[in-house]
Amino acid sequence: MIYITYIVTFIILVFYSVLDIKYREIPTWILYAGTAVVFALGITIRVIIKADIIGYVIISSAVYGVICLMAKSLKRWVGEADFDVIHMIYLAVGARNMCLFSFSMFALSGVMYAWLAVRRSDRDRRLPLIPVLTAAYVITITLGGGVSW
Repeated sequence: MIYITYIVTFIILVFYSVLDIKYREIPTWILYAGTAVVFALGITIRVIIKADIIGYVIISSAVYGVICLMAKSLKRWVGEADFDVIHMIYLAVGARNMCLFSFSMFALSGVMYAWLAVRRSDRDRRLPLIPVLTAAYVITITLGGGVSW
């Protein structure tokens, strides 16, 4: 069942990446629909393995609150949709794998922005971050060994 969550999340992230590259924005309802699907898969898994559903809901909501605060304070540099995608990735990979995800995200972002600095013609252009988040998600799933709840 967890592999279904990985695959569904990956498909959603690829869809978001295409929208981010093509239109530079993602409609809010599409963001929340994807997050709701991954959240529902998380609850379904917990029902199957008989884990604590209420704790999952409370912790996921608290993490979303922290992510919203980060989005408000960093909105000058990073789009708010990127933070919603990070929350969706958190729902898919779990708390323990978020360290690996964060490291991968920062490393890939650094490479992308270094590449942009070398290409002086596009300096003022905002770069889509969701494809970087998708790549970091793939690295996390590949190296992280699965979800640790």
